[in-house]
Amino acid sequence: MPPALDQLLVIRRWLELSLAGVDVKIAAVRTEEAEKAQRLPLPPPPQWWVEYGIGVRRTPERVHTGDCSMTSRGRPATAQSVREILLTAPSVVACPLCRPDSDLGLLDT
Repeated sequence: MPPALDQLLVIRRWLELSLAGVDVKIAAVRTEEAEKAQRLPLPPPPQWWVEYGIGVRRTPERVHTGDCSMTSRGRPATAQSVREILLTAPSVVACPLCRPDSDLGLLDT
């Protein structure tokens, strides 16, 4: 440390300013964490998803597991309704990516 009082006072002031900058950053991080903690978590995805065609009829076209990323259009469904759609509607296909027919055990029947 330099022996001159003026130099020591300059260093002290620099440290005060640096500490004030750190305090501002700490306050910003705490505020961001508090806001993040107050946000509601996203609801879990549905277990099954039925994708409907576009047009007047909007008939089912494809079925997916709930976490499949291949579609954003459609409606949540139950396992029973997906099973019925796959067994009764010949034009409906199971998604080749998420394979809901495998998860439902329809490939064995």
